[in-house]
Amino acid sequence: MAKNYLIGIDIGSYYTKSILFEVSPDGSYIPIASDKKITDGIVNGEIQDISALNKTIKSVIANFSDKLGKRKESEIVVGYSTNNLNISQEVQAVEFTSRTEIKEEDLHKIKKNIVNKYNEEGKMVLDISFMKFIVDGKVVKNPVSFYVTNSLNVTLNIVWVNENAFALLKNVFKDIVDDSQFPIYDTTLGLCYTATSSNDRNVGVAVLDLGYYQSRIITFKNGMPKLFYSFPYGIKYVLKDISNVLKVPENEANRLLCEQALCMKDTKTVKKVDIRLISGGAVSYTSQNLLNKIVYARTREILNRLNGEIAKFSYEKAQEVGALSGGIVYTGGGAKIKNIDAVLRELVGDNFRSGKLSSNMFVNLAEKYMDDPDLLGVFGIVDRYRFDKAEIGNREQTPVKSGKPQKQAKGGFFNKLIDKIAGGDDDAI
Repeated sequence: MAKNYLIGIDIGSYYTKSILFEVSPDGSYIPIASDKKITDGIVNGEIQDISALNKTIKSVIANFSDKLGKRKESEIVVGYSTNNLNISQEVQAVEFTSRTEIKEEDLHKIKKNIVNKYNEEGKMVLDISFMKFIVDGKVVKNPVSFYVTNSLNVTLNIVWVNENAFALLKNVFKDIVDDSQFPIYDTTLGLCYTATSSNDRNVGVAVLDLGYYQSRIITFKNGMPKLFYSFPYGIKYVLKDISNVLKVPENEANRLLCEQALCMKDTKTVKKVDIRLISGGAVSYTSQNLLNKIVYARTREILNRLNGEIAKFSYEKAQEVGALSGGIVYTGGGAKIKNIDAVLRELVGDNFRSGKLSSNMFVNLAEKYMDDPDLLGVFGIVDRYRFDKAEIGNREQTPVKSGKPQKQAKGGFFNKLIDKIAGGDDDAI
């Protein structure tokens, strides 16, 4: 029996991370190989060289060719953080001419109507969830199986980007993937769902994605994204400080950050650390204490400024993002900085934790997949793809029943279907 494979690729400003999955008949995903390569072609968080990035992606896919065996083809799901997510609310009203039972397909049509509207306005919907239902003037939690006489009013929460947000990325893949409609997701949004539980998102949680060029934060309440903020400081500036002070190239600064540095303002133990200078030649050395101080100073500054920026929004009447009931979940490449939790504790108290994989759709996980925050984004975009695929399958299997005549308050009631609706809360209808 032929095996089905899927490659999840998360394109970051510093690393491009990827995982090869075997897809089992029951719909679960088994990671069988992973890869991490320096990203070429992205400068200052933006795609600048399509050809260079294309070579990076081809190298990633070629690395899995031996694992794929005779079947060289596989599905590809791509993630990329756009830095320009928008969150808005829409109110949709449907009027009825007679007493009618509300069915799930009616709610699906409303979602599709909104997505089509956004498409016509040059917007791409990444996530859509129901917020509120009013049946004949009365608020209900779920209107399915209710009978409506006059009107159904719904409020939806929508995460969207400009239709050109992924245009350059599609050009990167145009000679790699035959289908130009291959799934593309926002990595930060995807990992938010994977690193939190539905309970976290319901009570209120902030997910902090510490990236290379940018730090991003998305807050959730009542199961839905409520606030997105992109902060133009990331781990790049920690690496830059290490490079400037110790006179080492950036790749060496990254090695020192991952292998030797502790995010501490003082280390009592005196330890020498070997370094490779930018000038080349013999290996030099520095003290771990100096390295730690460099990392601590810049990391604390970034986190402190980010916390201050978010406080300006006074979200949910909380002066700090850490005041949300679910606290802060931090992830991204910056989560690898050793002892970063101590700095967070100084700034926001104890209500935080590192992001961990929460989805149960991934099985047979080796420890390296569980403990590497770089790979969490890959799991996030694949989990969003899995959710979309399952939702579409459920709709195709649901017979459409004709109901009594009804009309929409404004405009027609769905003239066309869309291929997919990306994202959505796991608990949404």
